[in-house]
Amino acid sequence: GDLVGHHKKEMVKKHGVEQVKRWRRSYDEPPPAMADDHKYHPALDPRYRDMLNKIPKSESLKCTMERSSVYWDNIIAPSLKQEKTVLIVGHENNLRSLIMRLEGIPKEDVINLCLPRAVPLAYRLDENLKPLDRADGQLDEATGFLRGEWLGGDTAVKEILERDRKQVYDTSIEECLETGSSRDKWRTWMEFAIGKPQPEMVAKSAGSCLEDGGMGTSKRVA
Repeated sequence: GDLVGHHKKEMVKKHGVEQVKRWRRSYDEPPPAMADDHKYHPALDPRYRDMLNKIPKSESLKCTMERSSVYWDNIIAPSLKQEKTVLIVGHENNLRSLIMRLEGIPKEDVINLCLPRAVPLAYRLDENLKPLDRADGQLDEATGFLRGEWLGGDTAVKEILERDRKQVYDTSIEECLETGSSRDKWRTWMEFAIGKPQPEMVAKSAGSCLEDGGMGTSKRVA
């Protein structure tokens, strides 16, 4: 929508915490529509000039879910029924829409579901593609919604989500919280768990404090 290209914290200062949170995380309240003369309008990108009538000027989680459901039904679900292990990588709202469906999260509660960037989440599903309980029989401590297992553990993810919350909504904090010792500690752990990133991925993640983070979130459904 019209918020594309704006710093999230500046939007919080202008519109307030609750409004920005509803635009970013609610089920069916999209941000203001993108103006035709917007600096980042898709019409300025030659890849989209022949399909502008199909690109919404703003989008809520509900809109995203309508699209992701087609992909789940046509691509993901058939692969899982063939007993394949499926890796899903996507933008946070795409992943939130899939998880909302998978976990049966109510529309009024999904506003509180936030996901960390680039932290894998593994699910075990039954024959009906419903999540199996975790070994501890509990929902994850990081979000309170999920039966999946976070690579790195709930405590580390909970710390990341709290850091991200402050980075966006706490207007008293001006510095980037994604730099420094805590970020280096997390990177060291991830390199130990899944190996060092390839050079091109290092380049892509170098600006992770810019706008929407610079990195997507990875999830694995098994």
